Amino acid sequence: MLKNQTYYTSKPKQNLWDNPTHAGPKTWNTFHGPRLRTDAELMERMDRAEDVNEEWEAKKAFVNTVRVQTLDRFYSKKVENEQKEMASTWAPHRRDRAEYHKYHDTLGSNLDNMPVKELKKVLTPFVLHRDREAINAITKRIHSEEKWKKLWKEMELARRAETLREMDHSRTYNAMLMELAGQQRIHLPLEPHLRCSPRVDQLARPADLKPPEDITQRTDFAGLFHVDHRHAMEARFPGSGHAMTVKFTAEATQRSRPDFLEKASDPPAQPPEVDKKAAKDMHRKLVRQASIPVSKQRLQTVSSTRREDPSALAEHSTQQFLPAAAPPPPDQGRMRLKDANAPNKLHMSLDFLKRSDTSSSLKDASPKSVNLDLSPPARPMVYPVSVPNVEEHMPMPNWRPKRSHGALAAASPKAKAAGRSGPPERWPPVGSQTVDITIVSAAGLPKAGRKGCSDPQVIVEVPGKSRSTVKTSVASHTESPVWNEPLVVQGWRRGEPLAISVVDAEVMGGDDQLAAIQ
Repeated sequence: MLKNQTYYTSKPKQNLWDNPTHAGPKTWNTFHGPRLRTDAELMERMDRAEDVNEEWEAKKAFVNTVRVQTLDRFYSKKVENEQKEMASTWAPHRRDRAEYHKYHDTLGSNLDNMPVKELKKVLTPFVLHRDREAINAITKRIHSEEKWKKLWKEMELARRAETLREMDHSRTYNAMLMELAGQQRIHLPLEPHLRCSPRVDQLARPADLKPPEDITQRTDFAGLFHVDHRHAMEARFPGSGHAMTVKFTAEATQRSRPDFLEKASDPPAQPPEVDKKAAKDMHRKLVRQASIPVSKQRLQTVSSTRREDPSALAEHSTQQFLPAAAPPPPDQGRMRLKDANAPNKLHMSLDFLKRSDTSSSLKDASPKSVNLDLSPPARPMVYPVSVPNVEEHMPMPNWRPKRSHGALAAASPKAKAAGRSGPPERWPPVGSQTVDITIVSAAGLPKAGRKGCSDPQVIVEVPGKSRSTVKTSVASHTESPVWNEPLVVQGWRRGEPLAISVVDAEVMGGDDQLAAIQ
């Protein structure tokens, strides 16, 4: 049977149920019913309008999400730049040592860049135990050498003192013989400091032995894990590896000194146990909690899984333990997956299923709601680092970096009109927090109006910061007002009070205070 002209539809974008050639079990009656049999064009227009509306809502959600992400990224970058301007040093990017020279392209040189999974295969407990034994053996030999150096120095000092005594004795005896023979001469003192400057006398005296500050910097300890691969030890034991190696090398330096007395009861140093809960709490405390300048209603329309929340970043961050060196990257299993923002309706839709639920719901979902060509999530090239806040240790927390640019340093026309000079004060100040307050109601207020009734209004502010003032609406002619209004107070720091006052809003004249509390 040949497919004739009636098999193919002539009009584009026409449903198959309108063509009698393709009539089957799911016809036009199945979709629309018998009531609207004569109004198929209306139903088709409504279906297309729903599709367009759904696509428009998805695009709007996608645009709002990208805008919030952009504001969040810009604000975080601004805070980071201010922290770098206030801080003396910050950690640069840590590069592989093999990039500098091919001499470092060895197994030992690449330990600091290995992932944790491979480090566990190399830095086994037996290897670390033998490494500590090697450090103890080298330290014991250096202690013996330093002890002999000290004894040799003491012998030289004793020999010098004895030589000086013999010379003094011989000169005294010769002077006595000359006095008995009647040939008395001028007796010159033996001490040389009377015939030279104090500086020459200080240089002529024997120098004392200086104890080494860090004995592990010698070439005898080159290549050992506890000395040359502290980043690898930190990656192997997160949160305690670097501190353990520093403590162990400090003990080795103390044991290498000649005046150190060995004790048989001292146990050997062992890697400490890692408290994961305490480390996670420490990361949460170190991560800076910054709020972006977006209203709460707008943030509620954006899915929380698409924003980089500081609390979520704290779970995937690693703590920086050196002021000028980047910490080792965290385990790949702890790295946060990042989905690509594909410009399709599925990614832009708020009903997008999570990746963990996509595989289980593929059977139940329709072919139009699931895209099988989704790109897999990629591992990010960078990882978050938790560092202590700079402003906590500053004597002046409100200090800001000076702007050398003339346009930034000059005062604005509004500031000049108000009598202020210089750039305006930053608001909200860095390090402050945002407080959400809900004003519910009040009762038992006095009557303060001219007409015998009050028009109460609540004012909330941080004392001393006029820009933090927020107000509720005015409740007319009542002494028991009910507001139920949420307020947002900016510029509050931990430890500062909040002043909440109820005033009688007057149209003419000043407001009368009805009640106040802090």
